Amino acid sequence: MERPDIYVLAQLRWQFFGTLTFKKERLPERVRLGMYFAMLRNVAAKYRVYFPRLPWCLRQESGEQFGRRHFHFLIAGLPRNKVTITSCFVMMHQWEQQGGGMARVHVFDHALNGVGYITKCLGQTPDAGDVYESAKFGSKDCELMLSHGARAILRSRVNATERRLAQ
Repeated sequence: MERPDIYVLAQLRWQFFGTLTFKKERLPERVRLGMYFAMLRNVAAKYRVYFPRLPWCLRQESGEQFGRRHFHFLIAGLPRNKVTITSCFVMMHQWEQQGGGMARVHVFDHALNGVGYITKCLGQTPDAGDVYESAKFGSKDCELMLSHGARAILRSRVNATERRLAQ
């Protein structure tokens, strides 16, 4: 059975999905998270979005073969006219500027359903690596980190549902 937060996250209008790796294998968690937050702050500033309200969801995991840490993330809340391939490259560049390793960022496909999107291919053509990696995003073992912006949206959705049920 799916966790309730995964179900609710599936209701959000995500704009981007990404995978981020690190150049150095052994980095403290606070450094890895600091790199992610710095990337997001730079992207938010570039697109004039108030960072604390930027909805994002982060999952970090260790690779199965070599145990290397990497991130998978979802982002929403950027201006609609910035949901482009160019913005994907901006985020990838920002990650590299923070000292990160490889970054892959894709425009989120709204024809698919929220977090369920992560279980499908990320690009126009099937990429077995993306399918495999992203299928774990909504698993029961998944520990998600949500931004204040994402939590606020989730709270408002839950409150709206409770009001509707109370009527």
